[in-house]
Amino acid sequence: IVAIGLGTPGPVDGTGKIAKVAINLAGWRDVPLAYWLEEKTGLPVILANDANCAGLGEAWLGAGRRFQNLILLTLGTGVGGAIILNGELFVGHQGAAAELGLISINFDGPVCNSGNRGSLEQYTSVQAIRRDTGSEPAELAEKALAGDEKALEYWQEYGKLLGIGLANLIYVLTPEAIILGGGISGGADLFLPSLKTELEERVLLICREGLEILIAELGNQAGMIGAAKLAFQKFVKIEDQLE
Repeated sequence: IVAIGLGTPGPVDGTGKIAKVAINLAGWRDVPLAYWLEEKTGLPVILANDANCAGLGEAWLGAGRRFQNLILLTLGTGVGGAIILNGELFVGHQGAAAELGLISINFDGPVCNSGNRGSLEQYTSVQAIRRDTGSEPAELAEKALAGDEKALEYWQEYGKLLGIGLANLIYVLTPEAIILGGGISGGADLFLPSLKTELEERVLLICREGLEILIAELGNQAGMIGAAKLAFQKFVKIEDQLE
């Protein structure tokens, strides 16, 4: 082992050493996690947003490997995101870009831990499903597959709301593919039809022509693979990478 890559649930600083904030973890602000790990292990460490790691993993070895421009959304406890532009992970000038779950789809909706209101995360995360239905996503999916009308209606509405959020992102980025990961994506068959209908109604054809909506292939390993890729790129000499 020559280096360590680590995903954290929130943005990191531009050096990849400090976890700036994790909105769903109390007290996580400016945590020098990479420095702590370097001291303990004697190895160089790089941090990145965990969804960015998952996006890089899927782009490298998963569902996104055919594309140069894609979006990944992780539908889990929160809603994370990653943007790959021209084959490269986009993190913005301070490393905090692509917090895709924090875009607003309802200006007067539920308050988000980020301080925003009505964010996509407030309608499409595990926490949102628990709040709205009192059920876990897997339980709600089982009910829908068994023919429960209320559960089926909920997933249709879920797809609509997710489609609204994705429509905003498509207009900005016009990706070749959108990859859906995280635990909720396991029930995608229940909400993809209404999601796609929403995109067809809201997004101009020129902006979504050829767009593919895909399910992540690497599961819980996507973030680990992407974090390893980051460390590989950062700390392994170019000639050794080529070799």
